[in-house]
Amino acid sequence: MADSPLFAGYFSLSRDENKAGELAVDATTELVPELELTMDDDELIALKRQWLKTWEPYGTLIEKKQTEAEDYWLGSQFTVMEGKRPLVDNLIFEALETFLPIATRPRPEPLVESDNSQYGNAIADKVRKMLAFIIDDLSYNLQLKQVARYWALYLLGVVKVGWSMKENDITCMAIRPQKLILDPTATVRECEYTGYYLGEWLEDMASDLVLRFPKQKKLIADKVKGKMGTKVKYIFWATDDYWFWTLDDEVLGKTKNAHWNYEQDIPLPMDEFGNSPIDPSTGQPLTVKQPGRNHFKNKKKPYIFLSIFNLGKQPHDDTNLVLQNLPLQDLINKRLSQIDKNADNANNSLAVSGEAFTQQQAAQAAKAKRNGGVIWVPTGPVDNAVKVLGTEQLPPFVYQSLIDYRNELRNVFGIRGSSPQGTMGEQTVGGKQIIRGQDVDRIGGGVSTYLEQFSDHVLNWFVQLMYVYYDEPHYASVLGKERAGEYISLINSEFGAIKLLVSVKDGSMIPKDPMSQRNEAIELMNSGNLDPITFFDRLDFPNPRESAKQLFLWKANPIALFPDLLAQQQQEMMAAQQQQQAQAQQQATVEASQGQQQRQHEMAVTLAKKK
Repeated sequence: MADSPLFAGYFSLSRDENKAGELAVDATTELVPELELTMDDDELIALKRQWLKTWEPYGTLIEKKQTEAEDYWLGSQFTVMEGKRPLVDNLIFEALETFLPIATRPRPEPLVESDNSQYGNAIADKVRKMLAFIIDDLSYNLQLKQVARYWALYLLGVVKVGWSMKENDITCMAIRPQKLILDPTATVRECEYTGYYLGEWLEDMASDLVLRFPKQKKLIADKVKGKMGTKVKYIFWATDDYWFWTLDDEVLGKTKNAHWNYEQDIPLPMDEFGNSPIDPSTGQPLTVKQPGRNHFKNKKKPYIFLSIFNLGKQPHDDTNLVLQNLPLQDLINKRLSQIDKNADNANNSLAVSGEAFTQQQAAQAAKAKRNGGVIWVPTGPVDNAVKVLGTEQLPPFVYQSLIDYRNELRNVFGIRGSSPQGTMGEQTVGGKQIIRGQDVDRIGGGVSTYLEQFSDHVLNWFVQLMYVYYDEPHYASVLGKERAGEYISLINSEFGAIKLLVSVKDGSMIPKDPMSQRNEAIELMNSGNLDPITFFDRLDFPNPRESAKQLFLWKANPIALFPDLLAQQQQEMMAAQQQQQAQAQQQATVEASQGQQQRQHEMAVTLAKKK
C-alpha cells in the first residue's frame, strides 16, 4: 500500500505518550485493558482477539439483515427453480435509486467564521474557498451518494478521511460497513461512533505491505511464501489516541493518532552572543513546551458515520427503508405472479377423453390448439372427445391492489411524485408539481438534515487535516480548474491562534424541486428583482458568472461577442475613415486650386481696368 490514500507517513511519530485512566465498564461488561502504545505485541494481539470475540455474534446477526436487503435490491428475491428466472417487479431498486439522486444532489455549501478581525475574516474566507475546491475535486457528492446507498442497504453509512501521499492532499472515501469491526454496545450520536475501539479489514499486495511496514518484510514474505503479488488481508485498529495493524496473530506496526499536532519541545532563543541556554544538570539546551495547534479539541478516529433510524442500542440502525418495505415487495411479486398466471391461461385449456387420446396425443392436441392447428379425433363425436375449459377472470381488485402496493412502497421512500407512475392520476402540471414538492419536503426533512450534519463533520475533519498536513502552500482555483478566475494558496502557519468555526450552510443540502426553482427565478428576473448571476445559477448554467458577463456584453455591444466580426467591423470603419480623409483632402485641394484661379482672374481683371 505504497500510495495508500489514507495512511502514509504514520511512523514518523516517535513520542510514546500514553493516556491515563481506565475504560468505563458496567456490571455486565467483561473487563478489557485499555490500549496503550507501550503495550508489547502479545498484549495487543490479546486485545485484538477479545475485540473480535465480542464482535462476531453481533456481526453475524447484522450480516443476515445486510445480505437480505442487498438481495432484494439486486432482484434476487426468490430462489430460481429449474433454471428459470424468477418473476420479480423490483420496486425496491426503483425506489432507492430514485430516492438517492434527490437526497444527495444538493452540494454542501461551506460556511467558515472566525474572530471577526480583518485577518481572521481573510483566513476564514480562504479556508471556505479551499473547502469548496476540495468538495469539487473529490467529487464529494458522488461519495455521499455511495454512503447513503450503503446506509439504505447495510444499516450504516461510513466515510473515512485521511491524507493521500500520491495526491499530496486531503482525501476521503466511502467504506463498506461489512469491513468494520465495531463494539456492539456502542452507538452513533451526531455522526460520531461512541465505541472505544474500531477495526477495519484492509487488503493489499504483499509487496505494497512491505513498503508500508519494512521492518516486517520477513514476516510478510513468509505469510505469502515469497509470492509478493499475493493479496494479504490485515486489520487496522484505532482508538482516539492510538492505532495499530495486525496480520493474523502478528503486529505489523503501531503509532499514535497521526491526524494530530502534538506538543513539541522548542529550544529557547539564543543569547546576544549566539549561544543556546544550557540546563546545568543535563548539559542539554533548555527547551520550552509548545502546544500543538489543532482544529479539534480532542483526537478522534478518522471515520464519520451516517445513522438515522437508530434507537441507541447498537452501532447499526435498527431498521431502514429497504427492510421496512420487504413485506410490500413480497406482496407486489405475489400479485404480479397471480396476474401472470391468469394471462398464461387466457387462451383456455383442453380436457380430452382417454378413450380417444393417449397422454402423448393429448399433449399434441393442446399444442395444436395453441398454434391454431387441427385436432384430429379418430372415432366418435368430437364433443365427446375434446372439451375447451374456460378460465375465470381475476377480479379487478387484484390489479388495483398491485397498483396500491407499488404506490405505498414509493410513499415510504418519499418518491411517488418523482416517478411517472406516481403522477399519472394528476392531469395538471400544477398538481404534478405539488406532489413532487411534497416528496422533496419529506426527503429534505427526513434524511437530508442528517446528510447535512454528516457533511458538516466531514468538512471539520478536512480543516483538522489542513492543520496537520498543510506544511507547504496548497493551491485552489475558486471557479474551477477550467475557468479559474482566482487562485488562492493556504498553509497551516497562517492559522496562528485563530479559532475557526466550520459548518455547512443551514438548508443548503435540502432538496429543491428544479422546475419550481426555475419558474421562480424566471418570475423574479422578469420583475427585475434578481441579478443575472443568481438567475443563471438557479437555471443550473455551468458558469453563471460568465453567462451574466455575456448577457451584459450582448446588451451593451452585441458585436463584442463575435471577435471576428468586431475585427472586420473595425477594419471597415478604418477604411471608411481613411476614404473620408482622402476625399476631404482631395476636396480641399480642388477648393484651393479654384480659389487660386479665382484670385488670378480677379488680378487680371484689375490690371485690365487700370490699363
